[in-house]
Amino acid sequence: MSSSLYQAFRVDGGPTQYAENRTPVTADVLEVGLVFAIAILAFSFLVILPGVRGMQRLYFAVMVFFSIFVMATIMVSNFGMEWEKAEVHTKVQYKAFIAEEMDGMVGVKIGLRAVNITLKGSGKGALANEEINYNERFHYGQDGQGRIGFGPYASLINREFRAAQFRGLPYPILWVAEYFTLDGEDIRWHRSYRLAGYYTLIMLWTAFPLWIITNILFCMFIRYGAYFMMLTGGVMLLGNALFHFLRFGPVLAVPMGTATLVFHYGWCFWLNLVVGSVTLVLGAAILFLDLRFPDVTSTFFSVGSDPDEYYTVKKSLTRGLAPTTVSLPAISEEVAEMSEQKSDSTIARPHSGRPTSGLAVFQKPRRKIMAESDIPV
Repeated sequence: MSSSLYQAFRVDGGPTQYAENRTPVTADVLEVGLVFAIAILAFSFLVILPGVRGMQRLYFAVMVFFSIFVMATIMVSNFGMEWEKAEVHTKVQYKAFIAEEMDGMVGVKIGLRAVNITLKGSGKGALANEEINYNERFHYGQDGQGRIGFGPYASLINREFRAAQFRGLPYPILWVAEYFTLDGEDIRWHRSYRLAGYYTLIMLWTAFPLWIITNILFCMFIRYGAYFMMLTGGVMLLGNALFHFLRFGPVLAVPMGTATLVFHYGWCFWLNLVVGSVTLVLGAAILFLDLRFPDVTSTFFSVGSDPDEYYTVKKSLTRGLAPTTVSLPAISEEVAEMSEQKSDSTIARPHSGRPTSGLAVFQKPRRKIMAESDIPV
């Protein structure tokens, strides 16, 4: 009695074995992980925000959260699966040797590295008790196009397609995936999306370190930070342009039962486009403000003068005296007195309320020193 009780669910005296419990994929684990990582980073800065005094608290919050948002956009667009998407509700054959058609939704999401195919629905008759909820991903592979066919030297997506056939995946998923396995005449969608995704990935991976350098430079030289900010936005927009223009051949349209899958740009494409444009315009605005209103940018970023600042030195005349001509040696002596304890190539700036950076010692004049003579009293 007791021995038979402990033999339940055992096979030949081995460990207890349970039937496979396959569950559908409900979310992209990598995307969710990236979102949580960025959220934790933002929360960490939110905790230290009360330690910043006065209006600098608001400035600090705006800078930090915008910086984190741009970094999140770059990473989520990099690994996101919705650069192009299509979705239809249709009736279509589910599997071989089953006459009944399933009524459900077929969705396709195209990313920079892979294509994701979703199938959800319900059926009648032989499909009444069938749980139809699939989500399969087929990767392009970055090792080249590969040989024609499905052998060991074929492309990665061809090999994954052949494995899916052996697993017995539903017809709608195999039907869409087969469009990416062909490579001849005008049927080269795998080659098209693989090349577009490859070069777009290069642009996004370039934008990521550029944005890191931008944040570092904003803590040192505002103007150089604005330059790199515009460069980051330009590289992000170049990624969108490459994804759009490297797509060659006819537009992908997949007939699916009573409907047709027609593809259009997804939220990854539009998010990268909008944030890249905002970054480019905002960098240009910061550069303009630093050139025309340097005190405003210095107060906002809490950073002093840039290394290429220039200052105009004027010879003040005492009120009540006749106009005099100022000689160049006299100007040189005055400049030498103003710039003592600094480098010989540095011209000190009169106090204007703008904080001075510790790197101001390395400043060099960009314009010649101007002298005004014969100034009327």
